[in-house]
Amino acid sequence: MKKRFAVPALMVTSALSLSLLAGCGDSNTNNSASSNTSSTNAASTNDSSTNTASTNTASNNASTDTSTNTTTSALEGKVVMWSMWSETEPQAAVIKQAVEDFKAANPNVDLEVKFQGRDEFKLIKPALDGGEAIDIWEGDPSNMINTTKDHVLKLDDLLTQPAIGMDKSVQDSLLPSLMNWTKSLSTQAGLEEGFYALPQQPFAVEFFYNKSVWDKAGVTQAPKTWDEFMAAADLIKKSGSAPVTFDDAYRDQFIGGYLASAMGSDWVDQLVKDKTGDMWKDPIVLQFAKDVQAMREKGFFSDKIAGSKYPAAQQDLVLGQSATYLNGTWLPNEVSKTAGPDFQWGAFQFPTVANGNDKGGQQNLVFGAQGILMNKDSKNIPAAYEFVKYLVSKKTQEGMVKQAVAIPATIDTDWPAQLADAQTAFNNAQVNMPWGFGIDNGGDFSSGTIIPVFMELITGKLSAEQYVDKMVSESKKFYTGK
Repeated sequence: MKKRFAVPALMVTSALSLSLLAGCGDSNTNNSASSNTSSTNAASTNDSSTNTASTNTASNNASTDTSTNTTTSALEGKVVMWSMWSETEPQAAVIKQAVEDFKAANPNVDLEVKFQGRDEFKLIKPALDGGEAIDIWEGDPSNMINTTKDHVLKLDDLLTQPAIGMDKSVQDSLLPSLMNWTKSLSTQAGLEEGFYALPQQPFAVEFFYNKSVWDKAGVTQAPKTWDEFMAAADLIKKSGSAPVTFDDAYRDQFIGGYLASAMGSDWVDQLVKDKTGDMWKDPIVLQFAKDVQAMREKGFFSDKIAGSKYPAAQQDLVLGQSATYLNGTWLPNEVSKTAGPDFQWGAFQFPTVANGNDKGGQQNLVFGAQGILMNKDSKNIPAAYEFVKYLVSKKTQEGMVKQAVAIPATIDTDWPAQLADAQTAFNNAQVNMPWGFGIDNGGDFSSGTIIPVFMELITGKLSAEQYVDKMVSESKKFYTGK
């Protein structure tokens, strides 16, 4: 899936080792998310008195027996949900099962789920602004909370209700690292601090590799350092496969991954916004350029890489033509038909890069999730939230694991076997980095200059030294007068 997230950096707790992450989507759609911008919103529109009333009403109308997974309900009325999934996607099948379970327990509620696909992202705000009755919707919370901040319901008081099928509150049933992350997004959107989205479909960005290709080359352990990565690439090249591939949807990840592994994503953010161009003279940039140049000269990149259009690279990976691809944890699901059930998936974080500033390394990870949001002007908050509880229940999350090869959002829930290495890879992560490791934070400069000039380097049109010189001059040129 072409994925574009604007995920703020966030220190996360040690609960991350119990946690995290996958997302997935439509292979024909570019999920674009603009960076969060700070603006104000009256906190009174999401005040605690309103939420307390909603909580009390919901609690009085729905009594859940978490041991038997049944609900005795007096809830009634209409509830409308807009889903980001298309009706033919496996996620939709899981949601449909949740609908059946909810309706069995709440027969007097008229629940309608509209599977809008990724068009939901551009349709939801106009619909809400126009007063359309939508109680629940989905989307990347780092974008959606900001986009729909005039409509989102603060969920804090509702989170104390018991989870469906678990002897815990809703808040305690969900991965702490993801809950902390979604909470951090509220003030960045200009809202009162709190929870305005519940996480689902978690994801992480890591290198995914074809274990059979690596085994054939004699590489039995995933690399932790850049030197180990290059040593593995040398063996893979000799075995007849291209060690590394990517396509136009993920070029940014490789640039940002290297620089952030050395210097951290905050430094990368400063780099792409430097109006003087001087930061591009930092020795780490030349080191990056020389390492990329060396990879090209040794044939470590796929010979298709210059013109590779999404999703070509991921198909090359599963067909054994390439060995390694920096992507998201949604990848195994997206290529499941091509890969087949016996494909051996491996994953590892971006290797550590030498000569950095001690703020990079594998303490950092790009992660996030999709989210479920509710309308503060809903006429039926109790019934709507009751259905949300079904969506984030352990049963539904287990369904996502089995049917969509997705990472569960609930604690104490097994991950898909295809993502076993991915789960291990981020256990050491302590810092949540933005999409692209910060390289996309320059907006038009990132997309219009940084990535195209990188492709000139990777195709041999520029030497390492010429790359640095060009980035210095292009940065000055872009930011002149801004």
